[in-house]
Amino acid sequence: MPQSSQKRESFYANVPHQVYEITWQSGHVEKVIAHQVSHDSMRVRVAALGNGVFGSDSENARIKFHAEIDGQWTLQLSAFEADIRTIRNVTCGEQAPGAAS
Repeated sequence: MPQSSQKRESFYANVPHQVYEITWQSGHVEKVIAHQVSHDSMRVRVAALGNGVFGSDSENARIKFHAEIDGQWTLQLSAFEADIRTIRNVTCGEQAPGAAS
């Protein structure tokens, strides 16, 4: 059966993207637009330590920002977690604690 010539509606068509401000260890600040942020530091990466004890290894953990652009899932940024000082969601700008949303 031939595929329809109609473009399939994007899964994130009605989901607004988020704007993240990244401050690198060097002090450089940049913004990334993404629908999803994932990181491996929370994923258990297990290594045997010779004596049968297991531990997690987050030395090479990466943070990845993805966005759906024109129906294509796209990697916007992938960086070593150790290279990033802070990540802030600045989609709605600065918000004061206790202020009305």
